[in-house]
Amino acid sequence: MKNEKLRNLSRNSLSRLRKSKTTISTTRFHELHVKRHEFVSILFSDIVNFTPLASECTAPQLVKMLNELFGRFDKLAQENDCLRIKILGDCYYCVSGLPVSRPNHAINCVKMGLKMIDAVREVREATRVNVDMRIGIHTGNVLCGVLGLRKWQYDVWSDDVTLANHMEQGGLPGRVHVSKETLLHLNDEFNHEPGNGSLRDGYISEKKVETFLILPLKQTVHKTNSGSNRFLGELLTADHSLPEINMRASLRMSKFLDTWGADTPFANLKDKSMAKNIGETSLAMMESNLQSLPCSNDTRKWFKPEDINKVLLTFKDTQMEKDYSKQPDSTFKYSIACSGMIFICIGIVQVIMLPRSSTLFIAFGIGVTLFLFLLFVCIIDYLVNHKVMGKKVPSVVVRLTSILTYNTWCRIILSVITMATVLTTAVITVGDCNKNMNQTLNQTLGEPGTKDCFYASYYVVCCLMAMSSCTVFLQINFHAKFLVMVMAVLAYNVILHLVANDIFDRMDAITHHEARTEIFETRIKGSIYLAVHLITLHILDRQIEHTSRLDFLWKTKFKVEHEEVETMGSLTKVLLENILPAHVAAHFLQSGQHEGLYHESYDSISVMFASIPNFKEFYDQNVFNKQGLECLRLLNEIIADFDVLLSKPKFSNVEKIKTIGSTYMAAAGLQPGTKDMCTCCYIHNHNDNESMSHPIVSRTYSGQSNVSKLSACDLHVQFLAERRGLQGIPVRNNYHIIILVEFALSMMNALEGINRDSFNTFQLRIGINHGPVIAGVIGAQKPQYDIWGDTVNIASRLDSSGLTGKIQVPESTKDILQNAGYKCDLRGDVQIKGKDKPIRTYLITPHLKEADTEISK
Repeated sequence: MKNEKLRNLSRNSLSRLRKSKTTISTTRFHELHVKRHEFVSILFSDIVNFTPLASECTAPQLVKMLNELFGRFDKLAQENDCLRIKILGDCYYCVSGLPVSRPNHAINCVKMGLKMIDAVREVREATRVNVDMRIGIHTGNVLCGVLGLRKWQYDVWSDDVTLANHMEQGGLPGRVHVSKETLLHLNDEFNHEPGNGSLRDGYISEKKVETFLILPLKQTVHKTNSGSNRFLGELLTADHSLPEINMRASLRMSKFLDTWGADTPFANLKDKSMAKNIGETSLAMMESNLQSLPCSNDTRKWFKPEDINKVLLTFKDTQMEKDYSKQPDSTFKYSIACSGMIFICIGIVQVIMLPRSSTLFIAFGIGVTLFLFLLFVCIIDYLVNHKVMGKKVPSVVVRLTSILTYNTWCRIILSVITMATVLTTAVITVGDCNKNMNQTLNQTLGEPGTKDCFYASYYVVCCLMAMSSCTVFLQINFHAKFLVMVMAVLAYNVILHLVANDIFDRMDAITHHEARTEIFETRIKGSIYLAVHLITLHILDRQIEHTSRLDFLWKTKFKVEHEEVETMGSLTKVLLENILPAHVAAHFLQSGQHEGLYHESYDSISVMFASIPNFKEFYDQNVFNKQGLECLRLLNEIIADFDVLLSKPKFSNVEKIKTIGSTYMAAAGLQPGTKDMCTCCYIHNHNDNESMSHPIVSRTYSGQSNVSKLSACDLHVQFLAERRGLQGIPVRNNYHIIILVEFALSMMNALEGINRDSFNTFQLRIGINHGPVIAGVIGAQKPQYDIWGDTVNIASRLDSSGLTGKIQVPESTKDILQNAGYKCDLRGDVQIKGKDKPIRTYLITPHLKEADTEISK
C-alpha cells in the first residue's frame, strides 16, 4: 500500500516538476541522454577477500594489480561480446546485448562469468592468495546512458539491474549465480543446480526469484592448474628457497599479474595510428591530408574537379569566390616595381632608337613619378616597421598603404592605370615621326633617334614589352588582364595598319628596295607577334590564376581541417577532463607522460558518499513514466544540480568521483602536493566579504602582516570558528574536510529546491570520512579514475548505515569539524561491515536556512 502511494506520487510529482521548471526557466530542465534496451543480460562480479589484500598494497602495487585484473576482464568481455559498464572498487559489471542486440546475450554473460572465475582461480592457485570471484547474472530490460553534467560514466538502470546486483550478493564464491529468466535463455547449454539465492539475500527472497548455480567446466580447471604450477616452479627456482613463497600475499599476486601483461591506460597514445584513442582522429586527419597537398604530383587527391570552373577558373562556391577576391595582396609592391622596370626599359629603347621628342620625355617623366610614388606608398609600411624611416609619417600615407593592400577595387583601378601608362608610353611618339614619303623614298637608313623613324619596327618591340607588364600583377583577375591586353592589341593594330602604316611601309621600302627577302611586311609581322604574344601571356595568366586559386583552396581547406583539429583537440581535453580530474587529464595530455600507470598516494583525503534512500521507493517502471525513464529524468536533474555546485569557486577543491545509482561520490584534496599545504584557493576564489573584512585576514592579504599565505588559511578557519562561537584552528592538512562538509550542506539545499519544485520529500543520507587513500587510473579500453583504501570503504559504510537528512562522520573527523565550529551529536557505536569492532560515529544535523545563507555569500 505504501509503495502504491509512492508510485502515484511519483507520477504527479514528475508532471509538476515539468510544469514548474517550464514556468521558472525554459533552460533549467537538462537534456536526458538515456535510452531503453530490451532483452539484455547483466553480469555483476565481486572479488572476494580483496579488501584485506588491498590494504597491504602500496599505491603502485594496488593500481597495477587492479589494472591487470580488470584489463584481463576487459579482454574477456570483448571476446564474449560483453560491454563493461563500470568498475566500483573491486566490483566489475558488464552487459551483453548493448548497444547491439544479441540473441545469445545470456550465453555470453555465463561464458564471461566462467572465464572470470577461471582467471581468479589461476591467480589463487599460482600465488596461494585466498581470493575468489562471485558472479551474479540476470536477464531483462535496462535504461542506459549518462546522468549529470560532469564525470560522465556510462551506466545502466532498471529493476533488473538491481536484481542482477543482488544475484551477485546472494551468490557463492567461485560460482556463477543466475536467475530463472537467464536460465531460460541459455538453451540448456550449461549444466546447473539449484542456487537457493533467497536464503542468502533478502531482496531475492522478497521478489521470490528462483535462482540456479552454473556447474563449472572441468577442462578449464585442469588447464588452470598447469599454469599455476608453472608459476610456482618459476618462483621456487628464482632463489632456490621457500622465502619467496612466504612473501606478502599482495606482492606474490602483483608478481603473478605482471605475467598477464595488460595494457596501461592511454598506452597507445604514442602510436601513430592511434585508432583506438580519444585524440587519434585529429592527428590522423592532419597526416592523411598532408600526404596529398597540392605540392604533390597528383592534386586530384586533394582538389575535386567540381571545386573550380574549368573555363572561367572561378570557384563554384559563391562565398569562396568572394573570399578569394577580398584577400589582401602583399605582393602588390613587387608588381609595381616589376612594371616600373619594364617601363624604364621601354623608355631606354625609345630614347635610343625612336624619335627623341619632348612628348617622350614628358610622358617618361610623368610615368617615372607615378611609379616612384606608388612604390613609396606600397613600401612605407615595411620601411617604418623595420625602422629604416622614422615613425613620423603622415597618417594619410599610412592609410593609403593599407588601402592598397586590403582594398581589392583600389588595387584593380591602380593596376589598370599602371598598365595603361606603360601600354600608352610604348607608342606615344608615333605621332612625332616624319610622314613625307617623297623626301625619304630613295634614302638609305639614317641615324636612330631621329624623326625619320627609320627603325619603326622597335615600336612593335615596345608594344610586346608593354604587354608583358600586364602579367606581373599576379593577384589581378586574369579576365581583367586579358581584356586590357586585347584592347591594347586592337589599338596597336589600328596604329600599325591605319594611323602609322606609311611609316612602316617606308621602312620596308628603304630596307628592301634592292631585293625583297621578307615574305610578310613589317605591319603583318607585328600583328602576328602581338597575337602570339597575347595568346602566350593569356596562357601564362591562366596558369598563374589556376595555381593561385589552388593555393587559396588548399589554404581554405587546410584552415578548416586545422580548425577541426583544434576543435577536436579541445573536445578531447574537455572529454578527458570530464572522465578524469583536471590534473590527471593534464598528466596524460603531456607528451611522454602516458607510458606508465598513473597512481597517487595521499596522506589525508576526505571522501563523501551521499545517497537518496527513498529514491529506490520512488523509482517505478510503468507505462505512465515510460518504464522508469521519467524517474531517471528527475534523478538527472538532482545530479545535475549537484554538479553545478562544483563550478563554484568555493568548491574548486572538491572532485566528483562517480555516481552509483542514486549515490553521489565525491572527494576533496586530491590535487597533487596539497597534502603538505593548505588549499588557499578557497579564500582567493570565494568572495566572502565578511571574512576578508576580518582584521587579521585583511592585514595578511594587504601585506601589512608577516603572516604567510599558508597561515592565512588557518586564520580563515579560525574566523569561521569564531563566527560559530567556538575557538581553535584545525590542522592545515585537513582543511579539505571543511570544504567537503560545506559541499554536502549545499547538496542538501539543492535537493530541497528540487523537492519544492517537484513536491517531493527526498532526503540525503551522507557519510564522510577522511584519511589516506590511493588514487589511480585503470583500464586500457575504457580508462577510469578511482580512489581506493580503507578510508573509502568506511565512508561508504557510513552512508549505508547513516540516517536520512544527516551527515555521519567518525570520531577522528568529528574532532576537526568541532574545532571548525560544526555541531556534532554523538550517535553511538555503529557496526561497520568489514570491521571487527564497531566504530563511534557522530551526526551533523544541517540547518538548511542558515546553510543556504552561508553558501550564498
